[in-house]
Amino acid sequence: MLSRVAVLAILISFLVIIPAPSSTKDARSVELKDYYTPDHYPSFQEINHTLHQIAKDHPDIARVFSIGHTWGWDPKTGRYDWPKPLWTIKISDNPTVNESNEARVYIHWHHAREWIDPAFMMYLINALVKGYYTNDTIHWIVNHYEIYITPLSNADGYIVDGNGNPSNLSGDWGPGGWRKNARDLNGNGTLDIDNLWDATGEGVDPERNWDWYWSNGNDNPSDPDYHGPAPFSEPEVRAERDFIENYSIDAQCVLHSFSAAILIPWFYTSQNPPHGAFFRDFARHMALRTKIDGDASSHFSYGRPDEVIGYSAPGGSSDWVYGKLNKIGIAVEMEPTYTLYGDGFHPSTSKIRTYITDFYEAMIYFIEISNSKLKSKSEANNQPNAYIVWGYAHDDSGNPLMGVTVKIRNTANGDEIYTTTDEHGFYMLNLGTLQNKYSNTTTFEISVGDATQTFTPNNDLGSERRDFTVSSVPEFSETGLGLSILVATVAIFIAVLRE
Repeated sequence: MLSRVAVLAILISFLVIIPAPSSTKDARSVELKDYYTPDHYPSFQEINHTLHQIAKDHPDIARVFSIGHTWGWDPKTGRYDWPKPLWTIKISDNPTVNESNEARVYIHWHHAREWIDPAFMMYLINALVKGYYTNDTIHWIVNHYEIYITPLSNADGYIVDGNGNPSNLSGDWGPGGWRKNARDLNGNGTLDIDNLWDATGEGVDPERNWDWYWSNGNDNPSDPDYHGPAPFSEPEVRAERDFIENYSIDAQCVLHSFSAAILIPWFYTSQNPPHGAFFRDFARHMALRTKIDGDASSHFSYGRPDEVIGYSAPGGSSDWVYGKLNKIGIAVEMEPTYTLYGDGFHPSTSKIRTYITDFYEAMIYFIEISNSKLKSKSEANNQPNAYIVWGYAHDDSGNPLMGVTVKIRNTANGDEIYTTTDEHGFYMLNLGTLQNKYSNTTTFEISVGDATQTFTPNNDLGSERRDFTVSSVPEFSETGLGLSILVATVAIFIAVLRE
């Protein structure tokens, strides 16, 4: 006869299997605050302080570390005695652990005078941290992805160009400003700046210094897009390269301005890459999520650089990420739209919030699709496109169902993906993680327990919502079932020992 301990074990096993009701969100015990308000351009010092404050306040989802250092030019001394850490923040539910089953996204920036980009990254970091406690989509993303952001990967150059202070601009209005890093090319121990429009023989363009058709780049040190004396000659670029490789980054986005465009490989040539259809498809979905100057009827353009901004860009980071590593690599030209004058590289502070929010939803979508796994280039014609399906599962009484399995199956070939709902009954799946290509007329079956729906992935935005009401006991995840069996087994073993 079983002892009382064994009976208790059986009861515990049933409690583990039964989906728990939705918990109140963590915001009840977390002080929510804005770490960055987009009414100004943040300085190097403000960015560093903010990143560390976030990590201190939210150690459960944020960690800050340096991936390397700059050359270290100091405007106060005129010497190279201030190597600046390339502070990077990781946002994830396990910030100290690199989880093999989660997609890793890297967002960074290179050109010193393109101030809207660090401001956008600070806004994004703030939105992810704050949204984790208030928004189900952000909560899911932080729990299922690892997001790495380096707001100032060209910190020397940013300080040369004014350090976010419009009263201290290095260049005039319009297209002026310092673009490169602060490399001392002539070796005299200081940064010789004849003028601050980059027409000087100092500095290297970090976005031309990557080893992918680097030799096709500009070899004139006096030009703003000088590619450097050799591939990866710059400490900032080497640090980013090593980080991307060592942390097995799955998707990379480098931010620029201005033009309001989403750029895809190839960057060095006017030819399409093997995965060109895949890149173009999700870039279109991203573009449809953008606005131009707050107008929801106008959107960013998208395509290869030669198609969109009129020139190719050899030696770029996104080409290297895709060409060398076969991972997703893109660039974004944030607003304003292309103009020689007006806002240019240093938009009025009154425009910061508009330009940031015009692109924000597109970046969230990029993070969502970043778990798409690229097939080898030789198999690129069988690459499934990214497409997000998300929603909620509830019981007949409207209570969220936690830990139930959501499955999507291609009815034509049987390809299947699945996930489990979180404590809010929320789930998200990406058709880009399927094994084989599909079309926008393919019929898919999605099911939760006894509830089944069919759909074709033809939404222009590249995502759709599918909610479920489950009337019978739902299908439970293997994790939940395994845990219940383990609990029961251990308790029965203890009971036997006591008898």
